[in-house]
Amino acid sequence: ANAGMAPPPPECLELLIRVGPQMLFSILCGGLIGLERELKNKPAGIKTNILICMGATLITYMSVIMAREFASAGYLGDPARLAAQIVPGIGFLGGGTIIQARGTILGLTTAATIWVVAAIGIAIGLGYGEFAVAVSVTVVMILVLTGYFEDRVLGRSSTFACEILIRDPDGTVRNLINQILGQNDLMLDDFDIGTRGEDTSLSLTYMGSRRDNKKFILELWSMAGVKEVRQR
Repeated sequence: ANAGMAPPPPECLELLIRVGPQMLFSILCGGLIGLERELKNKPAGIKTNILICMGATLITYMSVIMAREFASAGYLGDPARLAAQIVPGIGFLGGGTIIQARGTILGLTTAATIWVVAAIGIAIGLGYGEFAVAVSVTVVMILVLTGYFEDRVLGRSSTFACEILIRDPDGTVRNLINQILGQNDLMLDDFDIGTRGEDTSLSLTYMGSRRDNKKFILELWSMAGVKEVRQR
């Protein structure tokens, strides 16, 4: 008699108990990867990665639980159908983190990280929490160790972009910034100059090592006339 009726949804407390461990795994995995991104001043930091991981986990978990609950009432469905929509959704979100600045592509690593975090969330939603933690640790190791390898072993130059707000009525600060770029072995690739009220806004794109870029940014903060430094 109940074959044509949908089963009642689980109680809220029961559902919280069932999905609670998955949410904790999502916070741990997303936060671990997000912390590494946050320390490198990337746009997708701790909050973003935690929310992506939690969202992917919840969608996957609810997809599975709906298929399981409704199957007992005769409604057969594919549990992967809802979860499959995560992939194009994350692709759209990752595309928003990629910046194209005069032929230079920035944000590819952040976009790839977001994609991996969503995949980790799917694994958690399917019940593979311990596996997801192991993958998260592996991702962080890859991000940290490859950066070290590129800087110290390969010596490969990376492309950086920053916006600098300065008070520079006579052009002295701009000349000093150009000198500091050269002193830190950074090669200027492109720049734009604008105004913001009485201040001058500089948008710089330059190439060099991460270590030299950190020194350059620290020197900018200690320079008289520099009001704001924002790295993209």
